[in-house]
Amino acid sequence: MQTLRDFLKQVENLPPDTLLCVAEVDEAFAAHVAEVEIIEDAKLQNRKAEGTEAVELGNGNQRVVVIRW
Repeated sequence: MQTLRDFLKQVENLPPDTLLCVAEVDEAFAAHVAEVEIIEDAKLQNRKAEGTEAVELGNGNQRVVVIRW
């Protein structure tokens, strides 16, 4: 299980305008964060996407933080 302290340590040196994304590890609902990953080559698809993929994790030049649950 990851704590807020663990999460903040991972992202402490990122610029404050870094995008934050969430992604399912599988179809089941999860109670805990499974992984936090910093992607350096993400590509923004749609900043206002709801229920669809807003960020492509690759083929880009933006940094995003992905929380997998």
